Amino acid sequence: MMCNPNRPGPPNFMRGVVREMILLLVVFLPGFVPMWLKSRDAASRLSEAERHLNLASAQNTLAAAAIDTR
Repeated sequence: MMCNPNRPGPPNFMRGVVREMILLLVVFLPGFVPMWLKSRDAASRLSEAERHLNLASAQNTLAAAAIDTR
């Protein structure tokens, strides 16, 4: 029995699947990278704000304790 050369076999199919996956990555990454950078920046700013909030809370507690001792 002879193979039909026009019939796509597993190697051609896999090549097509790999090509489509690469194309999806090329389309997906340009949208993902800026979003990831913004998320990282927002997380950094949130961490800094929480640090300032904790410091202000400690100062408030110390001030309240100083007022209560008078």
